[in-house]
Parts: sequence; structure tokens; C-alpha cells
Amino acid sequence: MRLRLPALRLPTRQTMLWAAVSLGLAAVIVLFFPFRYRIEFDADEGVNAIKAMMVLRGYRLYADIWSDQPPLFTYLLAGWFRVFGLRAVVGRGLVLLFSTALVSLGASYLRRFWGGLAAVCALGTFLLLPFFPRLSVSMMIGLPAISLAFASFYALARWHEGHRLPWLLISALLLGLSILTKGFTFILAPIWFLGIILSVRGREAREKPGAKAWTGPALWLGLLVLIGVTAAVGLVGVGNLDQLVDVHLQAGQTEAFEVSSTHPPLGYYLSESMTLFLLAAAGAWTAVRRRSWTALYLAAWIVVGYVLLAVNNPAWYHHQLLLTVPATVLASIAVATSIRDLAGIRNRPSTPLGVVGNLACVGLFLAFLSVRVPGTLDGLDVRLPNFRGPSPGEEAERELLGVMGNHVAETHWLYTDRPMFAFLTQLPVPPNLAVITSKRLLTGRLTEEEVLRTLEEYKPEMILNARFSLPAVQEYMRTRNYARIDSTMKYRLYFRPTPP
Repeated sequence: MRLRLPALRLPTRQTMLWAAVSLGLAAVIVLFFPFRYRIEFDADEGVNAIKAMMVLRGYRLYADIWSDQPPLFTYLLAGWFRVFGLRAVVGRGLVLLFSTALVSLGASYLRRFWGGLAAVCALGTFLLLPFFPRLSVSMMIGLPAISLAFASFYALARWHEGHRLPWLLISALLLGLSILTKGFTFILAPIWFLGIILSVRGREAREKPGAKAWTGPALWLGLLVLIGVTAAVGLVGVGNLDQLVDVHLQAGQTEAFEVSSTHPPLGYYLSESMTLFLLAAAGAWTAVRRRSWTALYLAAWIVVGYVLLAVNNPAWYHHQLLLTVPATVLASIAVATSIRDLAGIRNRPSTPLGVVGNLACVGLFLAFLSVRVPGTLDGLDVRLPNFRGPSPGEEAERELLGVMGNHVAETHWLYTDRPMFAFLTQLPVPPNLAVITSKRLLTGRLTEEEVLRTLEEYKPEMILNARFSLPAVQEYMRTRNYARIDSTMKYRLYFRPTPP
């Protein structure tokens, strides 16, 4: 069997124009969203940054550096830092590329299958999603994983057009890379595979192509399994797989992560997007009526994704993107279809129920805009240019960095539970303490005994307590003459020079 690759063609002027619009949305974030001088949007940023920095310095992920997340983003970020330098804005630029690709692919899918109006609706809606600008420039793994997953969906949709095998293999490759970025996109594998099987069965019933028709599904599944096995053996190590699984399972059974004012339920983060999900349901119904079956992948994505997040504890603000991204595409289908139907009502007769439905879709979209536009604008800094310098609110953090910078030359090792400060000062941390998270502590994956043993081994000259007050750290410092060297209210920075 000869494998014919998709023909390479130069992009048309129209394609280049749409790409420019997607880049324009990225430019809006670059120019108006204040991220260049932000020290940290989320503690996970520091975790991802320090893992990449320590990998660059020769330490092995999982063997030396504890991690409960798949490896791809860490290695990709480390390579990115190697080329462009160890700076936070560099890492955030990498995530912005993933965000731009997601918006561009969403618009491309809609333009190809549903027309330009649907693509226009999606372009604006993506930017209005809760936390989307922030997550587009945060060194966190959720958005890159979702971007790769959507790219896999786009390739799968292209395969449905003509059943060309290369598109199917590209889809499997991209989905595998997505799962290796953040594991929650594994839920898409059975959805994709079921859709492929149903499509092949339908084609077999119509055209009777024989057993050869099943080559594609077999290769798709085989490639996905091969990626998983290769990563498990080569990148993670069979003996380290428990790091990726156990802590998440245990967290769901930990009392500290139960729903509370500290850990609100998933619905809290989805509340501003409820109109979007109603529109997504209308979009799925439109796809069924028009027999455009590829859009139903997105509907299944939302349903299965919601079930996963609903049973997962705790829920975080960045989880909602797993649902709102496919919902945006489906909602854009509903809104664009309704606008076209209402615009052409004089030429095409419509039932009263149809008119009411179309008006309801437009009304829901306007309601979504009324909720999200003010909040999104509040998060932007419209005073050009957005390069003016640090914004207020992080004075304590900047004071802390300044004090730490005065002692960098005298520091061989830094212990901290806020690793972004280690990254920004480029001070190494004991590898097995590079990642100190509430999940790791509360599930017992990191014990006080291990912390104390590590401190005694590495003898860090500088200690920064920011998030957790661990008794083991206090015990270690008690008889070793550490002096506090900062004057902030939020942090506790201690230093002890190395004896001559």
C-alpha cells in the first residue's frame, strides 16, 4: 500500500488574510494584556519553569525531579529556553504560540465546514473566554494540551472529507502529543476512535471496500499506543509511572481537597459560560440536522470532559478551558447559522418555531457578550505601549528578588516552596524538592522526613518560605544560624553564608 502525503500548496490570499486575523488577536494580548513584567500568574508557572531549568542543568525528570505531569511540555520548554534564554517572558511566548495556533485552527475548521461567518464569531469569542488571555501567556500545560488536541480534531475532520490516511495518522500523532502534555485529554481517544470506526463502517456499507478499509483505524490506534509506550518507557520510566497517577487518585480522596470556599466546585468556574454551553447544544443540534457529523466530536468532547472534571477533585480555574474551547466552536456554528437564517428569511420560508430558535441563539450570544466583554476589557491595559514596566501589586515580590539578587554569588543551593523565585534568580534547588505542591504534601508523596534529609544533604545557603510552613524546614534552620534578610509581610527569606 502506497502512502500518499497530502499535496503541499501555497496558501491562498484568503488563507493568509485569516491567518493575519488570528495573529492580530495574539497581538492584542501582547500589546494590551499586562504579562511582560508579571512575576507569576499561578504557582504552576514556577513549577513548570523550575522543572525545565533543572532539566537544562542535567537533572533527570522523574528520576531526580519529582513530577506528577506528563513530560512533553517540560522538555519542550527546556529546549525553548536553551534557544531563547531563561526568562519568564520567553516561556510565556511559547504558550502564546499554542494559543494562536488554537484560535487559528478553530477558525480554519469553521471556515472550511461552516463558512466565514462562523469563523468570525469564534475569533472574537475565544478572546472573551474566562481566563483565556491570562492562560495564553501563563507557563502552564492545560492550554498547550488543548491546542494539540484541537489540532488532532482538525486533522480528523480533514480525514472525514476524503478518508486520506495521512490525515488520520497526523490526528493520532497530535493526540498522542496532547496526552503527553497533560493527561486529561486522554478522554478524547475513545471518542475519536469510536467516530473513526463508525465512519469506516458506514463507508463499508456504501462502497464495500473490504478489509483494507480497516487499515486506517488499526494504524491510528497502533500509532497512539506506540507513542504512549515509547513515552512510558523512554521518557518517564516504568518505575516512575506512579508519579503520574497515584497523586491524582489520592487527591480526589483527600479531605483537604473537598469542595469548600477554598476549593469551589466546577460550576463556579463555568458560571459565566453557561450561555455559551446553551449555544453549543444548539450548534450540536444544527450539526445533526445538517448531517455534519464531525461537529459531534466536539459535543462528545464537552460531555465526557464535564464528567471527568465533575468527579475530579479539586477543580481549578484553568480546567474550564477543556470545556469552553469546544463549546466556542459549536456555539459559533449556532450563532452563524441563526444570523444567516434570519438574514435570508425573506427568500427562504421559515416556521415560527425556527424564527424563535434563531432569535434565541442571537439573544444568548448577546447575553454572553454583555457578561464577558466588560470583564475582558477590565483585564486589559489599553494604554499603549504595554512595555512600560512593572505593574503595581507585586512590590513585595520585587523587593524579595532584589534581596535574593544581592546574595546570588554566595548561594550554591536555594530551598523554596515558590520555585518561580529560584527560576528568576537562576539559583538551583535540590532536585527532589524542585516541585513542592499542596497535592504532593497532602497526599503524603513528600514527607517531612524526606524534606529534612534533603536539606541536610544539600545544605542550602538560602531558604525562602512562601507557601507552606513545613516543620522540617524550621527544625533544620533552628540550630544553624540562619538570619532573616527580607522585610516583607508575605514571605520569609533566610540566609546563611557558607563557612570559609
